[in-house]
Amino acid sequence: MTDDAWANFIASIDPLALERERMRVHGKLEHERPGSRQDHEMRHAHEWLKQQRSEHEVGESQALDAREYRIQLADADNAIRQQRMSAPIEYDEQLEASIAAYRARKAAA
Repeated sequence: MTDDAWANFIASIDPLALERERMRVHGKLEHERPGSRQDHEMRHAHEWLKQQRSEHEVGESQALDAREYRIQLADADNAIRQQRMSAPIEYDEQLEASIAAYRARKAAA
């Protein structure tokens, strides 16, 4: 805005009407005011929803981790079974397969 436009804008403002608008108490303005009961309830509801969403996301993440852990255990068990069935395995090789399965379980935990 130019200085003339600003001066015209200021001149067009009615100070009494502006003060009446600022100080009005009639009507339902409670919801417009910060700290009002409705504002407080809305903020509380918003915080509750955020908490519920984050708990749901954590639950989904834990479920995916548990599923991945079960898959790793099943894969390790299948590898051990296949080694046992494919050829006679000596004790040292069985021990190494058991250690690998144990590592897979610990890595998933």
